[in-house]
Amino acid sequence: MKKNTPVSLPLRILLVHLGLMALMGFVTIATLLKEPSQSGGFLGFSLGRWAILFANLLIVGVLLFTFFKMLKNQAGKWENWLKNEKYLFLLFYSSLFLFAFSLPAALGKIPALRYFTYFGRIQPSLNWLAFSSGMTSLTLLVVLHHSIYRWARQFFPQRKPAQEKTNFTKSQRLLILGILALYLSLQIVSFLQVREAKWLPDSIDYIFPAETYAWSNPGLWTHTKPWGTAIFYKLIGTSPLTIDLIQTLLSTFAWLSLAWIFSRITRDRRLRIASFAFILGFSLSPPIQMWNHIIQSESLSLSLMVLIIAVWLSLLEKWQWKSFILLTLLFAWWIGTRESNLYLSLLIAAILILVGAFYKKQRFYWLFAILLILFSYKNMQISKTLTMPRWYYPLTNIVLNRILPDEEFLGFFEEAGMPVSPELLNLSGGFADSNDFAVFNSAALNDVESWLYEKGKMVYIRFLIAHPIYTLTSPWENSKKMLTPDNIPEYAPEQYQPPLGWLFGNFFYPDSLWLLLLLALLTLVTAIKVFPLLNIPVTWLLLTSLALFFPHFYLVWHGDALEVGRHAVQVSVQLRLSLWLLLFVALDKLKLKKHAI
Repeated sequence: MKKNTPVSLPLRILLVHLGLMALMGFVTIATLLKEPSQSGGFLGFSLGRWAILFANLLIVGVLLFTFFKMLKNQAGKWENWLKNEKYLFLLFYSSLFLFAFSLPAALGKIPALRYFTYFGRIQPSLNWLAFSSGMTSLTLLVVLHHSIYRWARQFFPQRKPAQEKTNFTKSQRLLILGILALYLSLQIVSFLQVREAKWLPDSIDYIFPAETYAWSNPGLWTHTKPWGTAIFYKLIGTSPLTIDLIQTLLSTFAWLSLAWIFSRITRDRRLRIASFAFILGFSLSPPIQMWNHIIQSESLSLSLMVLIIAVWLSLLEKWQWKSFILLTLLFAWWIGTRESNLYLSLLIAAILILVGAFYKKQRFYWLFAILLILFSYKNMQISKTLTMPRWYYPLTNIVLNRILPDEEFLGFFEEAGMPVSPELLNLSGGFADSNDFAVFNSAALNDVESWLYEKGKMVYIRFLIAHPIYTLTSPWENSKKMLTPDNIPEYAPEQYQPPLGWLFGNFFYPDSLWLLLLLALLTLVTAIKVFPLLNIPVTWLLLTSLALFFPHFYLVWHGDALEVGRHAVQVSVQLRLSLWLLLFVALDKLKLKKHAI
């Protein structure tokens, strides 16, 4: 290198990186040499350790050779290479990929490597790789951040010009305020009638962790039920009066948000008022509102679901990062509220990834999909930390109530190794709590308990695959139990008086299969009539919500045999709400079509 030739900044940065990587390589080699061998000294090293040492020495040699070669010929091809952004991007993505692999591998988070015989030998090398790739990725992120931002911007929605708003007349604004005042009055009256939320047998599973465990105690997050409701009660307090009040307030806020946002995206003025009033009336239906007065997860899960729809609709109307972050936080909480929400979120993530593959402007949702997968994975890990995994009790219900009474089904499980004895057959048609929780407490059924714990889950999945007709048709054969159960009023507090009455509530919340089918047909016919005008993001969001009803429906039925009507409350609300909102969108487009003519 000539004496007075200045070294450019990019080359200087690269030289520093090569030097640090080589230095870390020497540390890695020293670590391998320092570790004692069985016979002592170099000669006691195994062939595997010698191979790893030589591989590391070779890499360090290549790094040092490159360092001095670049230092000597710094004005040559290396500088030209560094000026080409295409090559820098290639290096950035390569180093990012290596870092994403090497860091968890070095920490022992990849089982295939953690249980590898020579994991202890290769761990220093993995640490070296994680350090080098992470340092390179971070530096290139700083160097290329403007280019990365420009590249990523094409996948995010751009701010749209303000659309012409349909303003309300003075009389319409007064009508909206009147509807709002009536709605709030009915919610207040309902709260004053009940005052204290009702306890159900499962309520203790939410109250106990909220009262017993500190925020730092893992038991708060890993109790017998998903953590979402326990955390909610930890935040607001466990007094039945407080729970009743806050659940009512949260539900009121959620449904008001949805009613306002949906009416805002409706163009026809009369339909704006009608949709606003109808959504609020729908929320006052007894099968929805009564859960605000019960210590269970239904109220919180429903409120979060409604807020998710409301925020997502607002995002479609106008892109805002704060709305996107709020949507992410709501999903994180919703996933932790019920087990079925976790699997629905994974399906939503899959849909978003698929949509992004076909529509470049929707690829910003890939980030959201990754977060949903991470949230779901974390909740799956939490559910495995329990002494009794969350799937174990529902699976016992299914085996006793649905498998034992059917000879064919019982034969499948018996062939798979399930111990069948007279003591077990005596529980046929029962549930996990039958005969004082005999499956868990009776010594005669210890072998059944162990088998269910070790093999029951996988055998049940194989059973569902091996019996497709049963798997596909059994939920529909029992659709009345799930979509229009007769026993739902039994859960309500004695003093609860529905604001709309159980009969009048049918207008908003069809409580018979025939009325529900009629609503579905009405929505379908109206949507077909204006189908070309329905190609808007709002419609696709609502269609997705409606489509997700089907896997949700199957998840609830095949997930437990006990209290399927209560477990299917969110499924029922999801179906009816999606149909009504789709109907209003179709009617709005139909009105616009007539005005255009």
